[in-house]
Amino acid sequence: MGRELLCAIILAAFLGLDQVAEGRPRTALLPPGKYTSWHKSPPPRRAPPQKASVPSPKATPSSPAVVPESPLPAPNPSPRSQAQPRQNPPPIALPREGNGVRLVGGSGARGRLEVSSVDGWLNEYEEGAVAWRPVCNMVGFDDSYAQIMCELLGYQYGRLYYDDEVNRRAPNDTATDYDMPVENLDCQQNLSPPTSQIDSGPAGGRRLLGRRALLRAFPVGTVDIPADAPYRCEFDYRSQKSCDYTGPLVGVECSFLEFPPAPPPPPSPPSPPDAPPSRKAALHTYGSGMGTYDPLESNLCVPPAADAPDPEAAAEEYAACTGATRADLVVADPAGGGGEVFAALCAIDDNEDLALLVADTVCKQNVDYPASYSAYDSTVLPSLQIPDADAPADALPPVFKSGAYANKWVTITGGEPNANYPALQQMEYTVGSSCANGRLFAFRCSYRSS
Repeated sequence: MGRELLCAIILAAFLGLDQVAEGRPRTALLPPGKYTSWHKSPPPRRAPPQKASVPSPKATPSSPAVVPESPLPAPNPSPRSQAQPRQNPPPIALPREGNGVRLVGGSGARGRLEVSSVDGWLNEYEEGAVAWRPVCNMVGFDDSYAQIMCELLGYQYGRLYYDDEVNRRAPNDTATDYDMPVENLDCQQNLSPPTSQIDSGPAGGRRLLGRRALLRAFPVGTVDIPADAPYRCEFDYRSQKSCDYTGPLVGVECSFLEFPPAPPPPPSPPSPPDAPPSRKAALHTYGSGMGTYDPLESNLCVPPAADAPDPEAAAEEYAACTGATRADLVVADPAGGGGEVFAALCAIDDNEDLALLVADTVCKQNVDYPASYSAYDSTVLPSLQIPDADAPADALPPVFKSGAYANKWVTITGGEPNANYPALQQMEYTVGSSCANGRLFAFRCSYRSS
């Protein structure tokens, strides 16, 4: 009994102390200097107020209230999305003509090379006309020449270009001498640019080459390049060409950038057919003019008499006679035996058209020119009287000896010479014991001056 009472008193005291502790702050129960790390949580974040037009959703027992999210600001437009669509730059115009040269056919900076000239024998002597000619692709015309042509066009690099559409032209039956290609194109660096206004003109730029052309046995043309260009070029025009109208012609490829390795060139075209034998060998001319080296016989021209009725006319007739040319032709020996002899060409006094044809033919034959070549003049002159007697002993040599032509006098009666390589022997003629009119055919051949 006493033990139970004691336990009840102790339990009551303990409960009394616990109630007092419940009424004090928690810190009052801790030892001095001891504090808790507990702190109050911040108030919950509330959603911004909704617009009046949008009702706020209400919570239901089964679902919590929906808190609307803050609207995000509109993103700034991307500069890339505002950029205009990229446009390709316009294509670069590649030069195809300049400084007297140009490219024909092909495309871009590739084409057939043509050179220009204002020389009269190339432009039919039309004042101010420019003649453009392609160039034969000859042995020796290599990439170094193509480089010069491209530099004249304004490029840095150049080489030969091979393509059938460029190196060949379709046959043209109506082509004339003015359509044929030139050859032996040769260029030299221009070390003496013009120093005055007089020298800078087209004529001044071509003066030196023009003098050089007169010293050659065949026509030489000058490319129409300005006098201040880095190069000066000229070319030849020969009767026996390295190519015909169709080619092969020079093709050129130009560039502002260095070329990659070039493909191998195509196989060489077949060689052109051999030219016919020399027609000049079947002709012997006496007098003056191109291709003539033997002087005219002195006894064929009679000096004017002191008592001539018209001294001035007599002097002009004598001057025309001494400036004339005559010819002997190789014909079959009229005596037979299969040999050949030279026969004197008789005058043609009754047919002016035939005389003109004979003069044109003999001039071309005398220098082996083709029929299409027309850069010279052929003129029919008054015929020469055949001497009735031998020349006097004091006559200046050489002298004409009629006895040396016994039965060897040839008269052209008609016909047409070969269309490409004309010769008098291709025409119709007779060989007799004398000239019917007692006179010899006289003519003159001369180059035209440009």
